[in-house]
Amino acid sequence: MNKAIKVLNRFSVLLFSAIFLLVYAYLPISVDIGIDEVKQLHKQNFFYYFFGGFMVINILLRVATKFGTSNLSEELSAWIRSIVFIVNFYLTTMVGFIGVLNNTNHINPESYAYLSYLGPTLIGIWIVGLIFLFIKNK
Repeated sequence: MNKAIKVLNRFSVLLFSAIFLLVYAYLPISVDIGIDEVKQLHKQNFFYYFFGGFMVINILLRVATKFGTSNLSEELSAWIRSIVFIVNFYLTTMVGFIGVLNNTNHINPESYAYLSYLGPTLIGIWIVGLIFLFIKNK
């Protein structure tokens, strides 16, 4: 089970990298990220902020899951380590949605509104599964 989670985690990093580079290539010079305080962001700043944030989040999650799952059962340990995949997938959908919002000439953003709900839904399902595993193991 842990080997499958490691493969999924690596796949999620590759998926994020591919989607992120594709979105970056098609972004206009001034990127609208949809936050009220930061209305416009330069394309290069968007790249460095999001890539840096992705790296920091991944390093923190990997360190936390490595040290936090040492005394747990294999099934529970694998489930907790899968949060890296879920968060990476969520970040991938966020970047994809930002790319869709900034290419309204070519893509209809209303067709991709589900991307903004997909990540929180997966995190909610992951939390419910974690609670179920904790109850099952006690």
